[in-house]
Amino acid sequence: MATSQFRLLPATTTLPSSHDIRKNINDVIPSIHALQEIGGTVGMSVGVIKQGEILLEHHLGFADVESQRVAEYTTRYPIGSLSKSFVAATVAQLVHDGRLQWNEPITTYLPELSSITGPMPADELTLIDLLSHQTGLPGLDAIWLGADNEINIPKEFTLAMCKHLPALYPPRSKWLYNNWMYALAGEIIEQVANVSWGEALGSRVLGLVGLSQSSVIESEIPAGSTALPYAILDDKAQWRIGDVRLTDGKFMSSAGGVRSTLHDLLSWGGLLVSILQGEESPLYQLNTILSGHSFINKSASFDELYGLGFAKVTLPAQFGKTGFNPGLIKSMPLIGSKSNSNLVFYHNGAFPGYNHCIMLLPSEQIAIVVLTNSISQGDIADWVAQTLLQAVLGPNTTIDLLPVAQEAARNWRTGYQKIAETLEKERIPNTSQPSRKELIGTYVHSTNAFFFKVFEEDELLKFSINEKTSQTHTLTHYHNDIFSFLPSVEERMKRGLFHYGTHAWLLNFKRNEEGEVEKLTWVIDDKIPEGEVFTKI
Repeated sequence: MATSQFRLLPATTTLPSSHDIRKNINDVIPSIHALQEIGGTVGMSVGVIKQGEILLEHHLGFADVESQRVAEYTTRYPIGSLSKSFVAATVAQLVHDGRLQWNEPITTYLPELSSITGPMPADELTLIDLLSHQTGLPGLDAIWLGADNEINIPKEFTLAMCKHLPALYPPRSKWLYNNWMYALAGEIIEQVANVSWGEALGSRVLGLVGLSQSSVIESEIPAGSTALPYAILDDKAQWRIGDVRLTDGKFMSSAGGVRSTLHDLLSWGGLLVSILQGEESPLYQLNTILSGHSFINKSASFDELYGLGFAKVTLPAQFGKTGFNPGLIKSMPLIGSKSNSNLVFYHNGAFPGYNHCIMLLPSEQIAIVVLTNSISQGDIADWVAQTLLQAVLGPNTTIDLLPVAQEAARNWRTGYQKIAETLEKERIPNTSQPSRKELIGTYVHSTNAFFFKVFEEDELLKFSINEKTSQTHTLTHYHNDIFSFLPSVEERMKRGLFHYGTHAWLLNFKRNEEGEVEKLTWVIDDKIPEGEVFTKI
């Protein structure tokens, strides 16, 4: 057994006793139900653990609406980016074994990255850079994650796609959240461990700490154990969307593919906070995982840091920076007070149909876990976790989060309208429309990882990604040689396409000097105005 190098100083004030915390938590249960109603959240599993004692285990709504199945402590959730701490822990064990080094160039382990053509500065990047989101490379999630939770890119193209990403900022100059780098970390794990990343996770982390209800391997997930995914429409109708397929062996599974339960995640959080207080553990390198490696934000009043799979703040602090609530309100509320001065680690996780949050309060050995099976109107898991954190801290500095959650929900509902209004404002009216005949064809991405097929069907112009029916969209003329595939407000949510930005709904057909259509471009991120290039074959 190894003793962690990481020992925290005690908080400047003592928090309420377990008895008082339990009472405070029970007092906010009505607020949690109210938050569920504000977001329209289908189901939720909520828990708090302190020094190994479960102070709260509460399940709301349904894991399966049709069968009226209620979640329980063994219900599995695809946990999205809460997986990132498990990736970091797996890498850490390989570092301890001498198979990896934190600050070696990643090309040491993936030398083929040096020979692949692309702008990514692979020779300058390390595992620390990848796992702390300081590569300076863009996220571009709309490339790989399509409609109905379909993954558009085969796993064998991971290296080519990562090398293809353009550098927006120099390495280590800016925090920029990036799922691709965790996919790349999974490739590195597989290269040095000589097993799949899911097998490495199981043997080097999950098995060692007794998390028997967690896995990324499909065959290890009991049938019928997973909470089903839902999208919440503007009228709060619940729409069942496609199942998450991010299991071992699939592209991006190491960025967000772990499935776990409330029970296991409370155990995981409880284990981490106990190690931080000096207890022995089979896990190594926790000091590196939970050190701040990059600034999410820094100011004279408070800093927000990112370790490896966890954000790190000192109270009072803003939360949710790894989720999407900050994009829905003017400013995130400041939780806690200077009299607390407690260190808190947290992370959000989201995937079409799921939203989660974990918080760790090491000084009191407390972990908070919130799991939900819907993308609601606002990040409700985040608001619930912050509500529980305030209950743990004590009621004297509590902020009522219901009005803030209502504001976020209102702004979430106006998201489609803002996209449509912006596109209409920028549209040039009365331009001539090119003939469909010259547009029809197959357009291949510059990496050959995937392709668009443009065709006519039922007198409509359409395109599909990789010729999949589930990835088919209808094109309408926007202006000049640009076409839009923005669907209705309901269709956008039903197909799980809320992660597409305003200009990602446009395809721009490009002509050569002879006037023939030879390419199309897709601007997924406005910071990359040249967009993704697809060449007609």
